[in-house]
Amino acid sequence: MKSRNGLGGSGYSTCPSRFVGQMFVHGVNVLISDLGSTRSSGNACVFYFLNILIDTTLGVGAIYLALHLLTWLFTVKLQLKGFQSGQYGTPPSLNYWGRQAVVYVVSLTSMKLLVVLLLSWHRLLDFGAWLLSWLGNGDTAQVVFQGWRPRRCRAAIQPA
Repeated sequence: MKSRNGLGGSGYSTCPSRFVGQMFVHGVNVLISDLGSTRSSGNACVFYFLNILIDTTLGVGAIYLALHLLTWLFTVKLQLKGFQSGQYGTPPSLNYWGRQAVVYVVSLTSMKLLVVLLLSWHRLLDFGAWLLSWLGNGDTAQVVFQGWRPRRCRAAIQPA
């Protein structure tokens, strides 16, 4: 069985770009949560919860569209090589991997800008606070929930 990345391996070449992308998203989520709660005197857990909720719903679609648009722009319109996801050349090129990683991080940045736009809507913050209200007013329960929930939900739905 041939892998989807075209290298015949088990996908290890895409692992570093996923790691870079996830560290970027986590850092931006924490930054958005901190800045949003500081500026609005709100709860950082609500901001983080909504960040994850939007990331895993609307954000997935936004990333998909941005990746396809940028890949089309670079490969079809500008006829540049090394931007087709999972194709690294023979022998594999670190330069191609870097190009694809940049496209991925730009797509993630576009998605996070959409999240910031949505989080500026105060009714959404009220909805997020209502969703977390069953945890009570204590920060400890909310922080523990935030640390536990995303990891468990992703592990349940992501392919091995």
